[in-house]
Amino acid sequence: MQWYFDLVTSLDDRIRADGTVVHCFYATKMGEQYEARYRQHFAAPDVIRHDLQHEELLVCYPQKWASEVENCCGILTGERGELL
Repeated sequence: MQWYFDLVTSLDDRIRADGTVVHCFYATKMGEQYEARYRQHFAAPDVIRHDLQHEELLVCYPQKWASEVENCCGILTGERGELL
């Protein structure tokens, strides 16, 4: 049901905030309408594609998800997850 609400939730188009990057984890198996929605609503989204289903990265690969978030935020961590 969450995926449905992702598609119908009302958002402005071409949202931009100076000094901000919007990172979108795009599960390509959910369909192209998701990427189109990101590009419609955000002025310059950083679309990060994964050949997965909706929320599969977070649920099935939490360490990979955390690593992706760290990369997006510029957070450096060591092998044990400690901040560097």
